[in-house]
Amino acid sequence: LIIHDLRNPLGIIFGALQLLEVVLPAEVLTENRELLDIANTAYRRMQRLIDSLLDIAKIEDTGVNLNLTEVPVPVLLRGAGEQLKLSLEAHGIQLRYEIPRDLPPISLDVERIERVLMNLLDNAIKYTPEGGEICLGVEAYREWMAFSVTDTGPGIPLEDRKRIFQRFAQVEGSSAQRRGYGLGLTFCQLAVEAHGGEIWVEPGPNDVGSRFVFTLPLAPAAEKAP
Repeated sequence: LIIHDLRNPLGIIFGALQLLEVVLPAEVLTENRELLDIANTAYRRMQRLIDSLLDIAKIEDTGVNLNLTEVPVPVLLRGAGEQLKLSLEAHGIQLRYEIPRDLPPISLDVERIERVLMNLLDNAIKYTPEGGEICLGVEAYREWMAFSVTDTGPGIPLEDRKRIFQRFAQVEGSSAQRRGYGLGLTFCQLAVEAHGGEIWVEPGPNDVGSRFVFTLPLAPAAEKAP
């Protein structure tokens, strides 16, 4: 009930933002473009949080019905990155893609996996220093596809790498500052496992930063032979 009550005022905020873009004079809209973009980005982030809350409750209570669709992977990855373009630019962070050619198509729940990618990218942006780099990559194997988000942040201690997928997990960061991961990683784990995949975090290249990896089967579980 709380989740549904949160959606109503958030929808009103979004409607007001859309209306402003229609009724404001062109010169006023241009002068305030950055403010409107910030507000729209904050709206989308809040919407993802509310959707994650709702999905976590549904999955833990009754499981999840996946809406599987065959999608081209490059389109999926670049679409997720494009939605966070403003946050990347605001932090001076470069997003690099590692997408091999001739990737096979994969069937997945587009809305949920796109949200998984955006949650991982959002965390990477949060903990990557200004001027750093994030790499969004994918590799295909015989039966699996592995997606990864690699940052150049402070990394995650070995003892915390499983715990961060718990709700509102916090780990010790640099200078004894605590780093929070909210509900995003909990949703990521539940959504990936619902597809029959796995998710984990490991050190980045040369022990710099963190790499979040999740795997999805190339064939849905129902289509696989016993």
